[in-house]
Amino acid sequence: MIEERKPYVAFGVDPAGVARATYELRCNDDEEAKRRAEDFLDEHEFVELWIDYKRIARLKRS
Repeated sequence: MIEERKPYVAFGVDPAGVARATYELRCNDDEEAKRRAEDFLDEHEFVELWIDYKRIARLKRS
């Protein structure tokens, strides 16, 4: 049986937490989603990763 990829949403947010961009991702698990969301840190200082109503991570550009 093939596992279905899960829908994640990554938001490019400003320092106040206001979403400035939205990216839809389909990933196998949280770790894959985090790796893919890191790509958006080139354009945004912060990226929040969500699945449904649960925040998975808040990533910050280094």
